[in-house]
Amino acid sequence: MTSARRNALYIALLVAWVAMCGSLYMSEVLEWIPCTWCWYQRILMYPIGLILALGLIKRERNLPYYALLLAIPGALASIYHILLQKVPYFTLLETCTSSVPCSGDYLIRLGIPFVTIPMLALVAFIIIIVCAVIALPPKEMPVVAASAASVDEDVFVPRPLFSPAAIVALIVIPVVALFVISGAIQNSRKVEPGIASAATVSAAPGESVENRAVTLYTEACSSCHGPNAQLMRPEFLQKSDFELLAFVRKGRTALESEQGTGLIMPPSGGRPDLNDAEMLTIIRYAKTLAK
Repeated sequence: MTSARRNALYIALLVAWVAMCGSLYMSEVLEWIPCTWCWYQRILMYPIGLILALGLIKRERNLPYYALLLAIPGALASIYHILLQKVPYFTLLETCTSSVPCSGDYLIRLGIPFVTIPMLALVAFIIIIVCAVIALPPKEMPVVAASAASVDEDVFVPRPLFSPAAIVALIVIPVVALFVISGAIQNSRKVEPGIASAATVSAAPGESVENRAVTLYTEACSSCHGPNAQLMRPEFLQKSDFELLAFVRKGRTALESEQGTGLIMPPSGGRPDLNDAEMLTIIRYAKTLAK
């Protein structure tokens, strides 16, 4: 029994839990609303982390097959999602029904132009697939009831001084703790709704604040509210700037009684990367357009 085969599924477990906690961090802490194809990849990734954890503890001999059953379609879903984002023709095939387009890219807003979230998911699925293939039991192993215990023991030989349950705990607990602590730190840094931060609006060299306001509104709001704010409801624009800031930061679901479009407005308009000063700039510019 090689060391690679013994440890491959533990590596897959680590990758699955990092992917699972990372996606939850993006949606629950950074408030990036998942699109439809993101949900498909989550549906396939999340069970892998749970199945690997339980299977390693129970020393399930067929565990690599279970992982492959979910990871292969997950990788295919990631590839299709990447094509939606990167190949213009595939945008015609987009099937997203939520207000968040599957062809959208959150990471590009952070200055990462090439790497996308489905690319990260694809890397995770590929690592899990490779680890599962490495961990496949040799075909010549006898599969009979009398030798099942010895076969399982041979396939899942624990590291010295640690049982499989201890290794699973040493992998899962630190990963979850890391994301929980970092999420708590991130949330503690968020400015309360209605209180503008001291940050200023950053404009490119040679760009005026007015032109920056136009750019911000076009990027964040025009697709839903129109290029001239003609789709914004006048009664909301009568609110104060800080009331609107709190409203935008909170967002709105499609089920709210006053929501007439049937679409959601994600928290921060889907732009949690914008600080309060930039949000206020957009709000004030939208009010000038609506006059």
